[in-house]
Amino acid sequence: MALSRTHLLSASQLDRKLPALRQAASALVHAAPAIGWIKALRQSLGLTTGALARRLHVAQQTAADLEGRERAGTITLASLRRVADALDAQLVYALVPRKNLRQTISERAHELARQRIAPVADSMRLEAQGLTQKELEEQTDELARELELRPRDLWR
Repeated sequence: MALSRTHLLSASQLDRKLPALRQAASALVHAAPAIGWIKALRQSLGLTTGALARRLHVAQQTAADLEGRERAGTITLASLRRVADALDAQLVYALVPRKNLRQTISERAHELARQRIAPVADSMRLEAQGLTQKELEEQTDELARELELRPRDLWR
């Protein structure tokens, strides 16, 4: 049980950091130059692609290709790290959840709980033993709370 609660604690800790991360992500997305960060930094520093290539110890065409791959979204993180080092820049990489992790966990648990309860509730209703809407919601909430403590069951 301790392991199952650990993921909820971890989610809560990350959730506390999300507002700042979302703000930073929004700023970065809106500030991203259309030509790409590599080319924008290179040009702002007054470097040619040849000069960047020399700093990277690659051919000039490879440096130009890196700029193109960044714009296309096909550059690797390893390549971005190398270019960042060559430009004396910091590479920032993050996955920023669109909503709080605890909310995502709760929504998924409720979705699964409804899926699991629906057939039983339908069967009981057909046998004239149906639950009221309130009872059904209470059963769903109870099962959802149990599922939240079993993260492996949430994402199968």
